[in-house]
Amino acid sequence: MKNIGSFQITGMTISGFKCYEEAAHLTFGNPTVITGGNGRGKSSIADAIAFAVTGLPFFGERGIDRLHCETNPSLMVALYFVDGEGQNHELTRTRQKSRMTITYDGYEIRQHDLNEMFGEKDVFLSIFNPLYFIEELGDDGKKLLERYLPAISHEQVLATLSESVRASLENESILSPETYLKRCREEIRELEQSVIYLNGQKDLLDTQRASGTENLISLKERRDALIKERDMLEEKRFAGLDLAGMQERLVELSARYDEMAKDGAGGVDTTEIDRRLQELHRKLGQRGAEQYAPKYTRHIAEVAAKVKELGAKYSREAALLKGFQPGIVCPTCRRAVSEADLRTVQSGIRASLEAITAEGRAQKGQLDELQALEKRAEETFLQFQKDDVTQISLQIEELNRQREGVEAAQAASQDRRKNELESLHSQIQTVTADIEYGNLSQEEYDRLAECRELLRECQAALDATKKAAQAEPEDYGAKIAQVESLILDKKKLLANAILYVGKRAELTFSQLKMNLVEIALNEVVKSTGEVKDVFKFTYGGRRYDRLSLSEKIRAGLEVSELVKRLTGRNYPVFIDNMESVDELTNVRPTGQIIMAKCVRGAALTVRPMGRPQTQKAA
Repeated sequence: MKNIGSFQITGMTISGFKCYEEAAHLTFGNPTVITGGNGRGKSSIADAIAFAVTGLPFFGERGIDRLHCETNPSLMVALYFVDGEGQNHELTRTRQKSRMTITYDGYEIRQHDLNEMFGEKDVFLSIFNPLYFIEELGDDGKKLLERYLPAISHEQVLATLSESVRASLENESILSPETYLKRCREEIRELEQSVIYLNGQKDLLDTQRASGTENLISLKERRDALIKERDMLEEKRFAGLDLAGMQERLVELSARYDEMAKDGAGGVDTTEIDRRLQELHRKLGQRGAEQYAPKYTRHIAEVAAKVKELGAKYSREAALLKGFQPGIVCPTCRRAVSEADLRTVQSGIRASLEAITAEGRAQKGQLDELQALEKRAEETFLQFQKDDVTQISLQIEELNRQREGVEAAQAASQDRRKNELESLHSQIQTVTADIEYGNLSQEEYDRLAECRELLRECQAALDATKKAAQAEPEDYGAKIAQVESLILDKKKLLANAILYVGKRAELTFSQLKMNLVEIALNEVVKSTGEVKDVFKFTYGGRRYDRLSLSEKIRAGLEVSELVKRLTGRNYPVFIDNMESVDELTNVRPTGQIIMAKCVRGAALTVRPMGRPQTQKAA
């Protein structure tokens, strides 16, 4: 979207917005004066203009549901304006059932597109609402100014300093003055620590040179005493001992120990027994899991079906016999049965029933026989299965007894071998101790080891003392003087950097120059040169929180013009509560002015006092 650096409002249509239930069209000029009593919609006009551009009311507060008219939920604000190039535009924002729609010159857009056109919401509201920047943004206002303040170059700062300071700093990289000052102080502290260290080394060297001769004599005497004690213990250690025989004995015992340990490493092999056990467990599982497969199922089902069929047939014939009476139609011949034929027909049915009964009994006997055969076959299968499971279980028990016997024999053999190995190990330890200690007691042996270690340390100290006595002493005085000179240079550089930081802050503050309003973003601590973050407003030298409403409005207008100058955007300014301001001599607004004034009991009036003018960005 095209960046709009400046614009002036020519008109606006509002409906469903706060107290504006029906559509109302308003015409604006430059300046525009809005008058009316309390509650007539003066401040609502400011909210509507801010809402059209940012989606938020005049003071940027959230919760835009309160902007809806209670009797008309369809909110609409149409803003008509002319940009800095003289082009007319229409920006419309509607909201129905929490759905927001924005159109610009008939095309639907997003709030992101408006932010690109008019800048971020805080920039627009800081220009449009003179009280917004100071009273609403707080520390965020400081961040906004820092984003738009022109950068002060290193060369610009150097050009304002004296020649000596400029020569000292022109080759220094001061991208962040705060970091540079911190690093200078750290370097000075490190150099001062170096001076302390060098003085300590100088004192130590003087002390060492004074006591060097005494230390050398003492170390030699100590070394000679240790050599004498060591030699005496070494002589006593193997006096009268057959060391070669003891070594041969140790070799013999060690060989016997290794051979016996190797012979007992294999153990008894139970692999075959384990394999057979595994096979029997597999067979036991398979045999126990087998299920009986019925042999006569199909025949039993066929005979049972016949028995069921004969039963049904018998029931039909019996019912037919019971229901036969003279005059009934015979189901077979399809003619009426007379009194004379009734006995003959009934005899025929009874004969049929007897035949069905005889056949049914024969089939029932065959069914009982088949079921008995099936039961005997299943019992035979289960008995054979039980016998097989018992036989396999007995075989498993026998193999387990064999394995336990093998393991018991192996354990007994292992115990005997363990006892023999422990005996050999004990003998080896005894012979080894005799060879190691010889005729010395434990205390004498420990003292011999201690003498060797003390002698090594004493000899090392003696060598170091001789080397120090022969070496040329370092000139710590010259080194200290050199470091102190570096400290002096660093402190001069730090002082010059503090002047640099102060001048840079001064140049930065010059960008915030206004008539009666002063804004401080940071200040330099004179004692240390450190830069401390602040965010202070004053108007005519007075704190902002102690100003009257009229003074706050006049101060806010100066800040609005500052934001215009820093951002390059010249937007309308809406002054509410204009009845409390009797003059605006402290500032000359550069864009469109809309002034709202409360007139007791008066109806709302929007009067354009002049025509909007085409203007370029500030």
